[in-house]
Amino acid sequence: MGQLHGGFRIWGAVVLSLCLATVSSAQTTRLLLQPVISGLDQPLYFTSAKDGTNRRFIIEQPGRIRVLQPGASTTSLFLDISSRVLSGGERGLLGLAFHPQFSTNRRFYVDYTRRPDGATIIAEYRVSTGNPNVADTTENILLTIPQPYENHNGGMVEFGPDGFLYIGMGDGGSGNDPQNRAQNIEELLGKILRIDVDHIGTPPSSNPFVGRAGRDEIFAYGMRNPWRFSFDRLTGQLYVGDVGQDVREEVDIVNNGGNYGWRVFEGTRCTNLGPASCSTPGFIPPITVYDHVSGRCSITGGYVYRGTQASLPYGAYVYGDFCSGEIFMLRDGIQTVLLDTTLDISSFGEDEAGEIYVVALSGTISRLTNPDARDASARSFSTPDRGAFVASTPGSASALTTGYARIQASQVSPLPSGIAIFGLQQRGIVVSETSVPASPLIQSGRVFAEVAGAVNTGIAIANPNTGAATISFFFTDSNGNNFGSNTTTIPAGQQIAAFLNEAPFAPVNGATSILGTFTFSSNLAVSAIAIRGFTNERSEFLMTTLPILSVGATGGETITLAHFADGGGWRTQVVLVNPGDSPIGGTIQFLGADGQTISASPYAIGPRGATRIPTAGTASTVQTGSVRVSTTTTAPSAVAIFTYKPVDTTVTEAGVPALRNGTAFQLYVEKSGAVETGLAVANPSASPITVNLALTRADGSSTGLSGQLNIPANGQTSLFLREIPGFASLAAPFQGVLRITSAAPVAVTSLRGRTNQRSEFLVTTTTPVDESAAVTSSELLIPHFAEGGGYNVQFILFGRVSSGTMYLFDRGGQPLSLLFQ
Repeated sequence: MGQLHGGFRIWGAVVLSLCLATVSSAQTTRLLLQPVISGLDQPLYFTSAKDGTNRRFIIEQPGRIRVLQPGASTTSLFLDISSRVLSGGERGLLGLAFHPQFSTNRRFYVDYTRRPDGATIIAEYRVSTGNPNVADTTENILLTIPQPYENHNGGMVEFGPDGFLYIGMGDGGSGNDPQNRAQNIEELLGKILRIDVDHIGTPPSSNPFVGRAGRDEIFAYGMRNPWRFSFDRLTGQLYVGDVGQDVREEVDIVNNGGNYGWRVFEGTRCTNLGPASCSTPGFIPPITVYDHVSGRCSITGGYVYRGTQASLPYGAYVYGDFCSGEIFMLRDGIQTVLLDTTLDISSFGEDEAGEIYVVALSGTISRLTNPDARDASARSFSTPDRGAFVASTPGSASALTTGYARIQASQVSPLPSGIAIFGLQQRGIVVSETSVPASPLIQSGRVFAEVAGAVNTGIAIANPNTGAATISFFFTDSNGNNFGSNTTTIPAGQQIAAFLNEAPFAPVNGATSILGTFTFSSNLAVSAIAIRGFTNERSEFLMTTLPILSVGATGGETITLAHFADGGGWRTQVVLVNPGDSPIGGTIQFLGADGQTISASPYAIGPRGATRIPTAGTASTVQTGSVRVSTTTTAPSAVAIFTYKPVDTTVTEAGVPALRNGTAFQLYVEKSGAVETGLAVANPSASPITVNLALTRADGSSTGLSGQLNIPANGQTSLFLREIPGFASLAAPFQGVLRITSAAPVAVTSLRGRTNQRSEFLVTTTTPVDESAAVTSSELLIPHFAEGGGYNVQFILFGRVSSGTMYLFDRGGQPLSLLFQ
């Protein structure tokens, strides 16, 4: 039944040349097909509702949707519209997609062939109010698209990361697109369409033909039969398997407004069908193709693997051929055959955990598994040059789990830099986020400590060693007096996390308030982070991390904090910590963005102590700039704590450590509907400077976007990613790396801004990477993260070309399996 995708078996004795993109038979991953269910009636698609229930939904071509519960071996009927569906050949119930807010609005969407005229119908249905596993048969038709022939109906529907519904439409059938519909922008056939199901009749404003010639619903065109497509759940890229005519199959990465060439091209082959010449500019070539050899005839598009079971190489694209039964993998531009099966592969599917399934028209569904894979507590990673590895959990677990992560590079790779961002959601609202940097192991450290009223400070220490770690600690007040010394033991492989007024850290003298520092030492190398908590006026717990500072004398260099904000609800506390055992002092200077001095005052810090220099925070308008800390003796360590209280409620805090000035930095950056990275660059010199910025995607590929910032002497610039000159065209969603370079040293900091569901602005530290910093540690640890119970966590590795494994452990040192989305 090769016609299902619009591909035809070639039975003649035709000798075909080698495919332009060779398919290798060498396997890099050992795979098995684990049976999930059989006895289905012409299954065409498998998907999940992404609602946290882990249910799987299966389309049957005659017009039924079945639901498979977790752990079940049989299905139940979810929806039967067979009386409305014209089924057979390439017609039938072809596509299913669940609304991004399905868990609350109960809406889902189907693509089917209408009885009796064969038109394509895009319709909305809802789940029954009385039973979440049964759908109401009431139909709301959104689109009706007449079909001139019986084949090339397309059929895929899926929601993109932008919340819009994407629809795959074939060219209308027959052979060679006789009416050239795929290139006709006044036709919906031969296209990828995009509609806004929440505002029917109002197309997404960024669709390429809105407001000019062409159909408003078109997102991309020049498709022959885009039978199956998917979105990479990490990058948001749209991968389309477009079925060829008689010679060649193709995979496209589809972008807004793109023309993918059919019928002028079949894959990379010029068809000479016209009407345009193959030399006409503007056609976008596929990322890979294969020819009709060895029984191959019709591509079935699949998914980029982002699962948690290490079944496949992370980030590999998996797809297949309906006729030959082969399952392919595209990785780093190279196609390989993963499995050679006898299945008539009608589709692939993806569950909520990102694992990939194979659907066979003959009635079976199987899961791709790797018997050699490690469990989900070990996550392989790869960070390309100026790229990033990102793995996020959905935070759907009801129970809170805390733990730590060990990051180990392969023998030939340096260690990357990284952070873990975990956020707290209460009653459906993100109330706080904080980031924990991946850090090398240490045997001593010091941190600013405050316990008073609404403020508390906690310490997390992870011991990755095979022996117990003995932690000795003491407190120091603002006058340099030590108190509260004690010891505690962390068993091998375990972690402790507690506030400083809790066991094992609470001072034995019973002090209920602390303002000063906390110093510890360990007999074994450990990893540590401090978390500052603030309970706001709504009794919500706001988090930020504070850096653990090295103990001992440092140099006498001047420190630059690249950003402060004061007024308009913002207030900045500059905290200086004495790393040594002797008094230190110097001058702290606040400078405006124009480089002019706002204020300058002396500071003095007792041995092992700390001091705070807050801004007033009373002005109605915001003033920004940089902070310079000079010393007459030994330089202190410095951190800026930003607090935002726009009216009468504090909504966010973020602690940003001072970094050494440098000439080349990398920042992990994001842009989406709710999230956008902001950055600040300060010029510590007495001469103006030009700073260059270049943006790459998470996979290391260039966006082509670059810009410059001209910063006056002693001045500073702060802006969001979209505000960088030359970056206005950056489309969301985006994840990638921003490289900042300059001829002379500058100070850099970055913050991730998030607008929550109450339209409140939250900030989280995202520490830049200095490209010149030496990497001497054998491994890095993220000493604390939280998942479940309202928390979710995002692990981000970047900064250096690297590959290796991230191992996750709970507080007790046991391997911790997390569900990644």
